[in-house]
Amino acid sequence: MLVGRNEPCPCGSGKKFKKCCGRIEGSAIHGVMQEELENLQRELIDYAMEHHSYEMKKHFQSFLHTYEVLRKDPQVYLIAFEIWFILTQSLKNGRTILQEFVAHRAQTVNRERTRTVFLAWPQVKFIAGTVKAARGNVYEVEDVLSGETVSIRARRQLPIEGVFVTGGLLPFEKEYTFFMIDFHFEQYVVPKATNWLSLQFKQSEETSSQQFLAANWLSVLEGLFSIYEEQTESEEQTESEEKALDHSELTWEKESQKKTADALLAFLQEEGIGELRQQTAVLLWNLYCQKENPTIRKPEIYTAAVYSLLQSHQMIDTNYSNSQLASRLGVSAASLAKRVKEMEQVLEGHLEQDKQALQV
Repeated sequence: MLVGRNEPCPCGSGKKFKKCCGRIEGSAIHGVMQEELENLQRELIDYAMEHHSYEMKKHFQSFLHTYEVLRKDPQVYLIAFEIWFILTQSLKNGRTILQEFVAHRAQTVNRERTRTVFLAWPQVKFIAGTVKAARGNVYEVEDVLSGETVSIRARRQLPIEGVFVTGGLLPFEKEYTFFMIDFHFEQYVVPKATNWLSLQFKQSEETSSQQFLAANWLSVLEGLFSIYEEQTESEEQTESEEKALDHSELTWEKESQKKTADALLAFLQEEGIGELRQQTAVLLWNLYCQKENPTIRKPEIYTAAVYSLLQSHQMIDTNYSNSQLASRLGVSAASLAKRVKEMEQVLEGHLEQDKQALQV
């Protein structure tokens, strides 16, 4: 259809064609529509807060003790809850907040093409799947439950191929956009997340993956964050173990000095002292040995002395007196006090440096 430059724009904006779609060619119109639709999303959230804050607050509070992982980050939980409630939960009038807002606002959306998309918003869907490809700011996500591939238009180009993503989707012509935000997890989460989610769907009473995701999306998100936390903690532990100091590689002038390092580590582990502080203690002991080359007859007294120095310089949180330490390790309090004084004089500058390093 040919439209004169000074004729009304067929999009319905009320502007002349040359001032509206006539200056927007090809895919650029998507950017204009996306901006208009994002403004409508913000209006939807404001509408929900203004007209339905009581219902939302009541449900929000009732779920606080259900989703323990999500509520560790209150902002994440709040956003997730708002997405789920606005898109899925029926009000007393039988409509969702989204449906109510679209009915309320549609006739005042000027651009016809934008209005057509907006009217389709109640055909909301949820997705949980893997990003298979990205084309600019449009990426293809394969839903793990249905096998369907969905094109999703993002606000910007994201280098996230292969990650696991979930969220609520609003129609955008032949594509979709996320409502508010998406939640995505690194590639290493994908296998476990896929298996867990498939099992949850099989064990549910829902007949379709869409019904399952819409009804249980907060539970799904809780499970995904739990998997992410577990694998992150496991990776951090592995990384910590890989970086852990092998004190056998340190230089010891005498075997008794190395045996004292073994005894020191054992005591620190027994006390639940963290890996980094264990390493700091052994390095301090090694430094003392390099400077003084002590002859060790009773490793326990040096173990107690190093521990006492860590305490007095606030590198560990325990609060044993020297008498208590001496009793625990079977040494005399007087001998311990003497060793602490000797070692502190040798290590004084290093103790302060290590204290500052541990506080960073």
